[in-house]
Amino acid sequence: MRKFILILLLVLIPASIYSQIEEETSEESLSGGIPSEELPLAVVWGLSAYSGATIPFSPDAFSEFWKPGFNLTVDMDILLRNDIVLGLSFSYSHLKFDTQEFWRRRGVQSNGDLSSDFDIPISNLLLSYRGRENYLLPSYEAIYEVGGGFYHIQNTDLDKVYFSDYDYFLQARDQIEVGLFGGLGIAWLLNETLQLRVKGRYHYVYKRSQRHQYFDLMLGLSLL
Repeated sequence: MRKFILILLLVLIPASIYSQIEEETSEESLSGGIPSEELPLAVVWGLSAYSGATIPFSPDAFSEFWKPGFNLTVDMDILLRNDIVLGLSFSYSHLKFDTQEFWRRRGVQSNGDLSSDFDIPISNLLLSYRGRENYLLPSYEAIYEVGGGFYHIQNTDLDKVYFSDYDYFLQARDQIEVGLFGGLGIAWLLNETLQLRVKGRYHYVYKRSQRHQYFDLMLGLSLL
């Protein structure tokens, strides 16, 4: 009887250990048999190109004296090993100075152009969280993003530069600021590798003088 129990233990214990190892291995591997630790930390999951409009919102002078301008954006979806999707985006916008509104506010009847030196170019480099990948391709889906990054908004802050005790000229401050943004949109599947996307973004930029806010409305294609 003792021999039987000993043999039973010698059989059951290795079998139990083997079963546990098999279970852990299956959890750490993909369905294709690739161990998770052999996957790359991050891969480019999608490339997108957008064009659209940038609309100034705040402060008042920013929204009153500068017209909505064009926007160009290139971004990518980055898939991490744990199925989280991040977004990396570069965008450029150009807002034209509203000369007629400037003269009207001062009660001057003039159509004189104040030159393009008053235009505001905006560029940014942004990183965002875009949810988790479910590896499905629905015909349409809602998309979102929330994140922050670096902004370069020119010609909104001016410094006095003195060239004598009493004489000076105004020079635009060239500075990079940080900001936050959020975006919502809809994506339509055109085929297995291409999506049509409509997206809006709200930006809040921490400029030293005044906080600046503006919107982007964008239409683009995404290569999956």
